[in-house]
Formats: sequence, C-alpha cells, structure tokens
Amino acid sequence: MDETIAWLGLDCHSRQCVLAQLDDEGKPVGSWSVPTVHEALVNAVKAIPKAHRRLMLEECELSRWVARLLRPWVERLIVCDPRENHLLSRHHNKRDERDAFTLARLLRLGEYKGVWQPEDPRRVAFRHAAGAYEDSVRHQTRLKLQIKSEYRQWGVMTTGSEVFNPQKQASFLGKLPPEAHRPIELFQQLLESALAVEKLARGHLVQLSREFPEVARLRKVPGIGAIGSSLFVAYVQDPRRFAQDAQFMRYCQLGIRDSSSDGKPLGYQRLDRSGHGTLKAISYRAWLTALRRGRGPVWEFYEHSLERTGDAVHARLNTQRKVLTTMLHLWRNNQEFDSQRFLSSKPSVV
Repeated sequence: MDETIAWLGLDCHSRQCVLAQLDDEGKPVGSWSVPTVHEALVNAVKAIPKAHRRLMLEECELSRWVARLLRPWVERLIVCDPRENHLLSRHHNKRDERDAFTLARLLRLGEYKGVWQPEDPRRVAFRHAAGAYEDSVRHQTRLKLQIKSEYRQWGVMTTGSEVFNPQKQASFLGKLPPEAHRPIELFQQLLESALAVEKLARGHLVQLSREFPEVARLRKVPGIGAIGSSLFVAYVQDPRRFAQDAQFMRYCQLGIRDSSSDGKPLGYQRLDRSGHGTLKAISYRAWLTALRRGRGPVWEFYEHSLERTGDAVHARLNTQRKVLTTMLHLWRNNQEFDSQRFLSSKPSVV
C-alpha cells in the first residue's frame, strides 16, 4: 500500500456528497459523487488506496453523523467552521466538486478552524431538547407580536399580556368590527397550541436535565434557575473544551472585537457576534434579576464594577462575564457556588 498521504475533502448534502482527493504535492487525483448513505460513504473512503487518509468536511446538519461514521476509516478527520472558509463561501463559481477540492487543499495547508464535536449521545440529545424548547418560545413570541399587530391595524393599542388571556378575549374583540374577529381568533388558537408545545418542551428539557448532576449545582448560582442551568449545560456540553476564559467569552458573544491598522484603531471596540446568544442571554437575566432585587453577590459585584469603571455598560458586561466564567469553573472543578469566593476573585479579562 502507498505510504503517502491522501488529502480528502468531503462536500456533504442530503442526497449526494462529493469526495475529492489531492496527492502530497497538492495535485488533484480525482473526485467522486457518493450517495449520502452509510455503506456508500464508508466504501468510498475505504477505496482510497492510501495508508494515511486525512479528511475534512464543513460543519453542517450532517457533519456529526458523517464524522462519527468515517472517523474509524481515516487517520485524521477535521470538521471545520464554514464561516472561516471564504474560498468556498465567497467564490464566484460555486460547485460541489470545486468545494470538495478546496476543503482538501485547506486541510493540506492547515488553513482552517476546527469545530468541536460532542461524543456523548446523551448530551447531543440534551442539546437538541434545548433547541426545541427555545424554538417553541420564539414561536409563541412571534404569535403574540402578530396578535398585537392585528389589533393595532384596527386602532386598538394593546399593552401588557391581558390581550392573550382567553377569558378576556371577548372584551378585546368587542373593540373591533365583526369582520376583524376571525383572523385574531385563529391567531389565538395558534397561540394556545404554541403555549402547550412550549410547556411540553420545557418539561422534556427539565426531565433530561436530571441525568446531569452539574445542572442542579449550577442552578444555585443567583439568577440562573432550572432553565438557565439546563440551557448552559446543553450548549457548553463539556467545560474542558475551552482552554482560556477569553475563548469561552467569544463562544458566549461577550468577547471584544477590535480592529486596527498600522497600530491605529479602526472605529470603536464592539462585542463579537459569533457564538451563542443563548449563553449571553442567561447571564443578562442573572444581572437583571440581581438589579431588581438590589441585593446578593451578583448585585454587589455589579456595584463594585460600576464604582471601578464608572460606566454602566462596562459594569454590566463585566458582571455577565463573571457569572458565566463562574458557572464554567464550578462545573469544571465540581464545586458549589460560594458568594464570598464569587466576590473575592478577580473578574475575567477578555
């Protein structure tokens, strides 16, 4: 068997995948269209007559399944971040075969950013349960906005949540002409169904969270609660995947994006939008809860940060980062929340 390296790129799609191969010198060897089927994908990779097969594919809805399927048959398998692959996403000539060769070339050159892949199927299922719960919340929120919009179009300005109460629906509809009733009644029925689905999704998430002891530990952090700790564990998956707190902050959309040229700043510093907004929202709710209560370790940390920085936005962001890094460290070190340690330790530097 040839001992040289086979540099492989796999462009994945729901029906057909394209596998491309480069040799050690970066010259194309060939490309093959492969059905997106278990046996076909494995046989296509096994048919490459090389001792050292190295394969890269982009992160997508198929990547976790394909990676688990093909990892035993290659020396190294990389799942890369598609947002970093401008040679693929911004090229004027988009073709599956060309994209597969580009993936193989980027792998050979080391010009890629790898994406962490979960191994435990229980945690993968927990992550999907978290996504289903958040989708259900977003769906009922859209319906509530739509109902209020329908009322406004007829000159009825609604505030608060009473308009969504089925017992008060008749009084609100009475303010509208009869021809406007039916659309709003249909939206109300959709909202009732969406709220029922949200309740089921929430119950499923809480039920799965009992399999992970860190959820119960993290919910003791002030302002987090059962849902916040469940979502945190579902999205982080493994606390050891982040080597530095700054890396974790970027994952939480709380890292700083700073542009400069020739040593001079270009514009203002701003938050990096890459990452998961859910984690950022968890920390924001913890800060907001502390602010409303006006007491507790999170509120005290915010007040100290506000006194030190003199800026409410910076103090809030420092508090959000502190809450999230504390949760990460508690999980990683199997520790319980300690308010004194929370206040005495230094804030994270990003």
